[in-house]
Amino acid sequence: MFDEIDETLRRLLIEEIPIRGNEIEIAFDQPRREWSARLNRPTLNIFLHDVRENAQLRQSYTQRQQPHPDRRQTALQRPEARVDLHYMITAWASEPDDEHRLLARTLLAFLRHREIPESFLPASLRRQPRPVALSVAQYDTTFNPPDLWGVMDNELRPCLNCMVTLTMDPHLPITVPLVRVRELRVEDMVVSSLRQQNQRLPDGAGGEIDLPEAEKRWTIGGRLQFTSLQNIHLSVLELERDVPVAADGTFVVGDLREGAYTLEVSRGSELPVRHLITVPSGDYDIQE
Repeated sequence: MFDEIDETLRRLLIEEIPIRGNEIEIAFDQPRREWSARLNRPTLNIFLHDVRENAQLRQSYTQRQQPHPDRRQTALQRPEARVDLHYMITAWASEPDDEHRLLARTLLAFLRHREIPESFLPASLRRQPRPVALSVAQYDTTFNPPDLWGVMDNELRPCLNCMVTLTMDPHLPITVPLVRVRELRVEDMVVSSLRQQNQRLPDGAGGEIDLPEAEKRWTIGGRLQFTSLQNIHLSVLELERDVPVAADGTFVVGDLREGAYTLEVSRGSELPVRHLITVPSGDYDIQE
């Protein structure tokens, strides 16, 4: 992926500076003394010197749910990482004027784009969930040119710091069963506090307070597996409650106590069909 970003920057600069033929070389080598001694024509060096996650852009949620085609499973997708690629850009020529001119044109080319245009991206990067951000000549506490040049054993020279931010997804989706039943327990705060006191008592210590069971309410979900859902109507007879049905046949019924219920399905002028369900249970799908 990083090599594709390198090629993207090359294509952008060739188009924006512009560079005709082979009058200027674009290299991604480490600009060590041995490398610079071999140059025989004007060269732009774009050296990737640092890669790190952008913690400020990190997503706060832990997972994302996506419906699975069979409607019985869901794919849990952990958030992607936003990664910053830090480049040091230098110009190399026989005359300082030529170096400065080339560096200025490079700066202007990058300043014209806050995001890398999709036309410069390879096919694999065009599927990024977010645009590939581009910034240049910004204050950067991670970038210290004298230290970097000292490590490379070369002379200090003017440079641009450039940062490209892309999205990387290191996680594969995890397919798990779809949640069809949700339990809600309702209890007075005083009773809840007394229940916690009982739980803290040592086993066999005595002194426990008899408390009523917490009231349970259930929310269930299912699907009407019918060939046609046109003019379909669903209701819970015992509660005299109509239940909305989504375009794909899924439905949700909430605030149910434990027990048996009758779901009535009617469609246009057809005779209603009744289905008995038990709450809680594992399956609430209704087949035609």
